Amino acid sequence: MAGRNRTYPGWQLLLLLLALGGIIGGWIGDAIVKIWPFLSMLGHVQSVGLPTFTMDLQVFSLSFGFMLHINFFTIIGFVLAWFFYQRL
Repeated sequence: MAGRNRTYPGWQLLLLLLALGGIIGGWIGDAIVKIWPFLSMLGHVQSVGLPTFTMDLQVFSLSFGFMLHINFFTIIGFVLAWFFYQRL
């Protein structure tokens, strides 16, 4: 139908699918690199983010940090998860 807008599920589902896609893509990538070691350059991991730092306040301590360990296969997982989200 012309002029009809498509509504997508919430952003929470998108984040969940992207996380699962990245995790599963990383697992599959590790398995592929173990089976075919000549593809090891595709399994090279690049880390992006903020390393963990801790504030000790004597009564309690707070730790902050966020790291993404990205390789070719996690990117493929992210893309497939996004396509799956678009199909919902």
